[in-house]
Amino acid sequence: MTFKISVVMPVYNAEKELNAAIDSIINQSLGFENIELIIVDDCSTDNSRNIISDYANEYDNIVPVFLDENSGLPGKPRSLGIKYASADYISFLDSDDEYLKEGLENLYNTILTQDSDFVIGSHIINLDGDKVKVKFLQSDERLVNLNPLESQEIFDSLSLNYFVAPWGKIFKKELILDNNISFPEDTLCEDTYFYFKALINSNKISVLPNTQVYMYNTFEHKKTAIHGHDIKKFNRFLKGMYNVNNLLEQVKLSQHVTIGENIGSLLLIFSNLDKSHKMYAVKEIYKFEKHLNCKIDIHRREIAVLNNKVLNKQFKQAIFISKLYTSLYNNQTIKNLYRKFNIRKNN
Repeated sequence: MTFKISVVMPVYNAEKELNAAIDSIINQSLGFENIELIIVDDCSTDNSRNIISDYANEYDNIVPVFLDENSGLPGKPRSLGIKYASADYISFLDSDDEYLKEGLENLYNTILTQDSDFVIGSHIINLDGDKVKVKFLQSDERLVNLNPLESQEIFDSLSLNYFVAPWGKIFKKELILDNNISFPEDTLCEDTYFYFKALINSNKISVLPNTQVYMYNTFEHKKTAIHGHDIKKFNRFLKGMYNVNNLLEQVKLSQHVTIGENIGSLLLIFSNLDKSHKMYAVKEIYKFEKHLNCKIDIHRREIAVLNNKVLNKQFKQAIFISKLYTSLYNNQTIKNLYRKFNIRKNN
């Protein structure tokens, strides 16, 4: 059977939201018969595998892939899913999110009519029930076509860290395969690396600034890699940042926007580390920033204050300030209010 789109979804212990994610694909206006859904389970220990098996038994176009050993990160499941994809176009879905009903149809029709290398849709953030529309670009146009390497301004507009996840987009499979684009394993920032490798190998990208295609869900119980206390997560994120930096050095444009956003995320991970790891971590951040060939921009003022302490080698002061940020960013109510403020300020 020939499908229009292959959707790749990595899963790990997602039993609470998995049904909603799968149902959002089944209910697409494009017609589920035109979609191949590849679900790669990363050795879940909850009921996720049974849920996936039940759906796969009911629908022939749901392809279940079960890993025998947990990889710990979504990079390997996503890359494996690409290998199973039979359609000419590929989209990605996180197991706790959803595509809006006309989301895939809007992406698919755009990539066909525009012959783009990939298409980026806008999205909605669901903050525990409070839904906020987010534009990818600040434009009143329905459709914007861009050559990502044409100018620094265009490159910067496509480089904001919040939007570089693979979801909410559709890619030509040919672009991915011809340029050997995959998600690095055993690192964080693997989605950033994938996005930018696709970006720098594209001649034409289409953006739908005012068409929301995807629902990004945040829940109080939803834990991200940034809010962990594990030094392994810090090292994986730092390794991923080196990968991204090395990739972007191939481009004769400044990387100050995306690297700045990633350093902001790294500083949040640093703030959450146990005290015994903080001196090591802050010195590693300093070393990374000195390695860069560009001046970075950090838009969050409080994070910029912390970063200035790091750059000035005021490591003890940076560690002290980080304790305050731990309380701030781990309070879900404060975090949601802060996120809402920033989203609405930028839209």
